[in-house]
Amino acid sequence: MFRSNNVVARIFQRQICTPAPGTILWKEFTEGYIEVASIQEKRICPEMKDILVWVHCARRFYENLVPSCTIYDVECPDHSFRKFTDDGQYLISFSRNNQDLIVYRPRWLSFSCKEEDCDSCYLPSKAKKFESFFTQLYCVSLASSNEFICKDFFLFMESNQFGLFATSTAQIHDAPATGGAVQGIPSIEKITFHLLRLEDGFRLDERVFHNDFVNLTHSMGVFLYDDLLAIVSLRYQTIHILQITDSGNLVDVRSIGTFCREDDELFLNSNSQHVVGLHHLPLDHVENGLDHNETRLHDFFLSGIKQRLLSFIFRRISNEETDKTLRMQCLKKKFYFHFQDYVDLIVWKVIYALLWTGTILGPASFVNQVW
Repeated sequence: MFRSNNVVARIFQRQICTPAPGTILWKEFTEGYIEVASIQEKRICPEMKDILVWVHCARRFYENLVPSCTIYDVECPDHSFRKFTDDGQYLISFSRNNQDLIVYRPRWLSFSCKEEDCDSCYLPSKAKKFESFFTQLYCVSLASSNEFICKDFFLFMESNQFGLFATSTAQIHDAPATGGAVQGIPSIEKITFHLLRLEDGFRLDERVFHNDFVNLTHSMGVFLYDDLLAIVSLRYQTIHILQITDSGNLVDVRSIGTFCREDDELFLNSNSQHVVGLHHLPLDHVENGLDHNETRLHDFFLSGIKQRLLSFIFRRISNEETDKTLRMQCLKKKFYFHFQDYVDLIVWKVIYALLWTGTILGPASFVNQVW
């Protein structure tokens, strides 16, 4: 019979499938069976000699195990401890130089006390050693010489099978805003996301972002929903959505930012010549394979995600009034008057993600651009 290694699961399995400890199952008489409740009930009518007593023998077991004693000044390794996984099977820690990942597994119950006042109970000297409570599973080097592990960042799937870690180089605060980057946001030369199998620390896949900025503090710029991973590029105002497969691969699903739908770029490029002609942009400057008309066109248009935001705000305000005159006044007051404020908003983080048929989209948190 399969038995779980989880103590709580075994306790409740025993409680459901077997009677309580110390219970007599049956007393057999010549006339039939009589069920009784306790083993202490041993005295039966003396005249009844033909009695066969079946007793259920079982160990007494506690259903609730709670800590009742605190041990101070424990000899711990010189690591930076991050957190436990939700199932309590893994303790995540990092080396002091932020280069290595060290994972421990709890050894669970090591010492016990039968007295009510456990603080006065004597414990052996090994009770003050970290190794008495945890076993090191593995140590993996994640960061290169010029990279460091982001110790505030760690995500894991609900199955606790995979863990996601991040390494990055130092920030460049005065980086120029080139290639559509937002002015004033720092740049990081290299950001790497590592997908590891928590059981043995094997590195399954990784994803690298160059000259970008992702807010990794407390995982603010990254969100995990089931097997979907959303990474927010603050520098380029793009939400990258990836999927973690069962085999442990990071697969690109889509990017929401400059373009929201797959055919947005094709539609804009097919109509770019007409738009350029309307705005009298020169058509004869091409250098190093880069069409300056295309660059200026992208500078002229707002990003796709910001267009979605403005459209949503406009329609919501427009639907507040049915009268055309009042509607226009309401739009002037609430939309056009604050139009530049809406344009200056930037995506800061993904709050949550929603998955429904044919659409993968996560509401984003916008904040004012103040740097």
